[in-house]
Amino acid sequence: MSLWQDVITTALVGTERRTLTLTPATNPLGQLLSQLNPTNPEATLLSAAGAISLYHRAGQRAISDNQPLPQPCLPDDKPPCSPRAAQYLKLMLQKERVKLLPEWLTAAATAGYRVPDYCLPELLEVGRTSPPLRPAILPVLGQRGRWLAAHNPDWNYVGDEDIEQTWTRGSLDARKLLLHHLRREHPTSARERLVAVWQQESSDGRIALVDTLQIGLNLEDEPFLEMALDDRRQEVRRQAAHLLAQLPESALCQRMQQRIQSAITFRRKRNRLHLDFILPDYNEQEITRDGIDSKQPPQLLGNKAWIILQIVAATPLSLWSELQEESPAEWIKAAKRSEWDHSLVEGWAVAAMGQQNTEWAEVILPFSSTFKGYLIPQNKLIAGLINVLSPEQRDSFLLNLFPSSKVPFDSTHPAFTLLTHCHSPWSAELTGIVLDGVRRYLAKTDNPYDWSLSTGLKEFAYFMSPEIVPELSTRFNNIVPERSALASYWTEVIDEVLAVLNLRYEMGREI
Repeated sequence: MSLWQDVITTALVGTERRTLTLTPATNPLGQLLSQLNPTNPEATLLSAAGAISLYHRAGQRAISDNQPLPQPCLPDDKPPCSPRAAQYLKLMLQKERVKLLPEWLTAAATAGYRVPDYCLPELLEVGRTSPPLRPAILPVLGQRGRWLAAHNPDWNYVGDEDIEQTWTRGSLDARKLLLHHLRREHPTSARERLVAVWQQESSDGRIALVDTLQIGLNLEDEPFLEMALDDRRQEVRRQAAHLLAQLPESALCQRMQQRIQSAITFRRKRNRLHLDFILPDYNEQEITRDGIDSKQPPQLLGNKAWIILQIVAATPLSLWSELQEESPAEWIKAAKRSEWDHSLVEGWAVAAMGQQNTEWAEVILPFSSTFKGYLIPQNKLIAGLINVLSPEQRDSFLLNLFPSSKVPFDSTHPAFTLLTHCHSPWSAELTGIVLDGVRRYLAKTDNPYDWSLSTGLKEFAYFMSPEIVPELSTRFNNIVPERSALASYWTEVIDEVLAVLNLRYEMGREI
């Protein structure tokens, strides 16, 4: 029996029933054990157990790895951001002000900086759990970030700087990000790469990669997308139809146009346009191939209304002025006079977003509260329509919702709902008008607990213009009146808004 087994057996049986027999002092361990006091069996047992355990651990050889050391990282050609800018990044990586991370990443990439080395593991982990942030993360990783990601399978969304290496050996996530990048720089060559591997791709790969054609979408993509309409996966077919619907000159849009022309009827009453639809008997296989679902209408929407909505959403908006010389505003009025108002208005909204039609987007946005989200969720549809407008158009459109600079601003204001979906930078003028309106609201209201407004303001702070920060101390210092019913609730809200604005201002200056 080994010495350790003897200790275990004695401990299990008990020192009163069994005596621990120690080996003669023939080695250093034996010499140590021989010094134990045999008159105290319990102490001897415990001391022996501790000594033997320590002896075995101290005598083990260190584990060795025979794998060759990795190649060292190449020197970085990009400079790291400043220590203060890195502090802001560290703050966000620690889940403080994390909503500012996209703004920090974009600003750093624009300035040509990379992330400091000690922030790389946390930032790469953020990319693993937040795929939408990956395109913004890649430009600031530098050589060290790519080198580090190559040694962790969890970060395989980061491809090699060698395009061919990434395209042939990279993970699906890395190849998708590569196509995103190539579509911005060389849309034709990116599509040709996709066409070359399409037949060999898995179904999940085809679903992921076809979506990249959204970037730089153009009429040259049509032949490939028409072919994808016959794919065996429904998700691929739907995405291909969605993309083709954004190309007014595509054959799919022309087919939709013909369906509208054959179904719509007009009449005028008191010089006002009235319209209706008489749907012909469609070939089920043909309309299904074009992405029209004729069997599963959403709840509270009839089958005919559902088909009309889908066809209108994929029809070129130019058709309507060709059918009748009416402005988009008049068409919406005509839709409101019909039984198909929800199908038409929401279909036009989806078409305006997909076709990037600013004229229709501006006219439809005031009706956004009526959207039901049948094809696209309401919040995404409203945000998409706002993004159709250029920064100047968007600013002008939103400012026009403030006809008077003396009107209080709360959650019932016509601009409030649209601003909650405007996730693009605000102008300094719009920021000032909103904050002035909030101050007027707080000064006059008898019901200060507008929960929607307080929540919205905290979100607005991430998009308001930080250019107004230098004048905050004088212009908005007393935005909360000295009234007990207001001060305890609104001071915290306004302080949060000003804190975010100040942080964004300082962060922007530092980067």
